[in-house]
This record gives sequence, structure tokens and C-alpha cells, in this order.
Amino acid sequence: MTTFEIITQSSADDPAIYRLRGVIDAAAKSHMDSLLAINKSAILDFTEVSRINSMGLAILLNILKQLHGNRLPIAVEGMNRMTAMLFKMTGLNQYLTNHAAAPEVAHVTLNTATTASSMQNSPSPKTPSRNDHWRFSVSLQERTQLEGWYFLNTHLQKKWGRSIRLEPHFGALEQGDTAPSDSADIVFASPFAVCELIQMGFSPLLVPCANPEEAVVICRKNDERTTFSQFSRPKVITDRMDSYAYLLGRLLMDESGFSSDSANYLFVGNDIKSVQMLLRSMGDIAILPRQTFYGLSSITQDELKVMDESQTDFAYHALCLSSHRRSDATAIINLFISLQDEIKGQEILRGLGIRGWREPASEEINMLTAVYQKYVG
Repeated sequence: MTTFEIITQSSADDPAIYRLRGVIDAAAKSHMDSLLAINKSAILDFTEVSRINSMGLAILLNILKQLHGNRLPIAVEGMNRMTAMLFKMTGLNQYLTNHAAAPEVAHVTLNTATTASSMQNSPSPKTPSRNDHWRFSVSLQERTQLEGWYFLNTHLQKKWGRSIRLEPHFGALEQGDTAPSDSADIVFASPFAVCELIQMGFSPLLVPCANPEEAVVICRKNDERTTFSQFSRPKVITDRMDSYAYLLGRLLMDESGFSSDSANYLFVGNDIKSVQMLLRSMGDIAILPRQTFYGLSSITQDELKVMDESQTDFAYHALCLSSHRRSDATAIINLFISLQDEIKGQEILRGLGIRGWREPASEEINMLTAVYQKYVG
């Protein structure tokens, strides 16, 4: 369990200073709520905040809204670039008196008002399946998960008493003769595909209790350039254009003050191939999923250096439901969440490599779609 604390430094005349220390997440709520007692101008010091996840941002948003409504001037200091980026993406800056206190970042206009609920009036998906069976399209994060998904599908059919046809694939939304996911009933999709499905009218119901997708931007260790600004028009190697790591990598570049539009992108279809081509000097920079980079051998990692790494904590694979099946949303949510309370369900979860399922916070969906809309939308 993460620890969090607030150290207060106050005087009669000067603004009160609140030093926040630790991780701001759901577990920090009781401590964070104490800030609602602020009754004078104040400064929130983020110097010792190691991370803020989407739930922490939601808590902060609620607190700053209320203090702003009470006409209390609240300023911030000590934010690192990632925290500043998240503040800007979620609109938290509008409730602060010193926007400039955050490190300088490139201006980004992001529409964070788009949520899953506001997208539910989007056009309906294509040709729904027959009522006597459900189509369950699954994008595998790893091929080794295939057996786990088949076990899960069998378990769901027994528990629910419905016929469910599992359609696994690896990579893009469509594969071979498999029908496209936008005509399925339930879809487990990558963060990029989740955004596409939301636009088609799907609703994200659940995300796995696992690590989110993050991006690592790397270059060769012997490259003397250490910042993006030292590249004029770099050749950036990455897996695919429909990878969310690619979008996060571009966000990192833009938020460092370097325009990602000025880069030349080479999509090679494979993360390991991206590394190999970078090491052969066939490009200047590579964007990889975090799990890929830290899964490389120590020998390979020693030949590379990290230029930047995201810590956004909102890009998850998600279980999405078609609009024509919305009436079954509660039943499906209960089925998946109950897995962690059953012995058989726990075995299935281990096979999938996750701890369980949870409902995503609206702030996570907001930020996910905001990045997607900026670079794809």
C-alpha cells in the first residue's frame, strides 16, 4: 500500500504551503480531502510527489474546483514535466493562479470533455450478431494468453448460459477471415483500438488490473545527442501507427518542446525489429512500449539509452460493449469482476496474466481519447 502525507507550513500573513509527499491515487483521498479545509491563499508543493494516477487527478480536480468556487487563490510549485502535462490535459490549470509555475511545455489543445457516456450517441456498430450467440473479439497482448482466453470464454458460457464465440487475433483490429471487431458484441482491445471503438458507439466497461501501456523513447548509447531539440529531422523507428506507445512517444516529444510533426517516422511492424534497426544505425530514435524495453536483455539495454519515458497511467487495454448490447452491461461487468472471488476464476486470471478487472474512471477515458484525438482524431 502506497503512503501519502501532507505537511503544512503556515503563517498569519503568507500563503499557507502544503507539501504533498508520495503517490496521489485513490488511497490518498482521505489525506487529500483535508485540503478542502483551506480558507486562505495557498501553495501546493508537488516537489516530493512521485506519481499521480488518473484517480488522483480526479480527486485533485474535485478539490481545486471547490476551492476555486470559494474564490481562494491556489498556486502550485515543484511539478515535474509529467505532472504538468497531466494537469494541462485534464484542465486542472484553469483552477490555479499561476499556470506558469509549471515547467515550460509545448502548448497542446486537447478535448478532455469527451467521455464514454458522451459518445454513446455515436453511430451504431455494423451488423450485430444473431441473438442466439455473442461474438467476443479479443486482441491478444501476448500469444501465450490464447489458452487463458479460451478458458475464460468457456467459463463465461457456463456461468451466463449464453453461447459466446471467441474470435482471438493478434495485432490489428482485423485479421484474416475474422470479421471486424466493430461488428462484434464484446471486444477486448488495445488502447488505440478502444478509441476507435468508442467513436463507433462502443462503451468501455472494464480494464484489467495490470500495468498500463507506457512508452519509452530511446536512442543509441554512443549517440552524443541527449535531447530531442538536438535533432533537426530525426528518423523515428516504431512498431505501427496504430500503437498507443507511438502516440505517447509523440506526446513526450511535443511536451518537451520539440514538435513531433518534424520527425520522419518509419513503421516496421515489430518492436524487436525497431530495436535491431536502431542498433544498426538505420534510424536515430525508437519508440517502444515500456514492457518491451525493460524485457530486453541487459546486454541490449546497455547499448541503448532512455531519452524519455511516459508515466501517464491511463492507457489500458479495455473490454468494450457494443451499443446494441448495452442492456447487458451490468451482467457482463459482474461476471468479469466476480472472477477474482472464485477459485476457477483466479486460475483463469493467472493464465491471462492479470489480477482481476475494474471499471475505468471517466478521467482515464478522457485522457485516452484526448491523446488519440490530437494525433489521429
